[in-house]
Amino acid sequence: MEMTMQLSRTLKGQEEIFNLGHTLRPRHRQILFSVGSGISFAELRNKMPNCADLETLVSELLQNGFIQPLRNKAAATQASASAATAPAPRRSAAGLENARGYVLEFMATLVGTKSPAYRQMSEVHDMAGFEAVLPMCRKVIAAVASPHQAAEMEAGAARRMASR
Repeated sequence: MEMTMQLSRTLKGQEEIFNLGHTLRPRHRQILFSVGSGISFAELRNKMPNCADLETLVSELLQNGFIQPLRNKAAATQASASAATAPAPRRSAAGLENARGYVLEFMATLVGTKSPAYRQMSEVHDMAGFEAVLPMCRKVIAAVASPHQAAEMEAGAARRMASR
């Protein structure tokens, strides 16, 4: 297996981890957890140096649709650099307010209104500020509630942003 190959969990892999699917053997689950949202095969090998059959286990997870290969880091870096220079899609102020309101409501329910992340999100008035504070809100929700609920909050905000 190519050491620079980037791996990430698929939706099926996310469900296995966060919805307590427990259909995999413990070693497969450990690898799936280590893969997270993205890691190279070399980094995975460094994280699990005592796993002699890592390549076989990763191949099985790939074949069963729990993880997926991504482009190598150089291509991903080049693509993100070109995306940074491309004009961002125009989003409406109403979409931003809708998404911000959703995140604030979500956080108030799970974390409360005293959280610094809640305060910072309530002070956001533009897209750049929203995009800067959203990852912090996700981390707070993941820590206090669950990573699954954090992903749900982020997906809901993205839907509301795109719907307007």
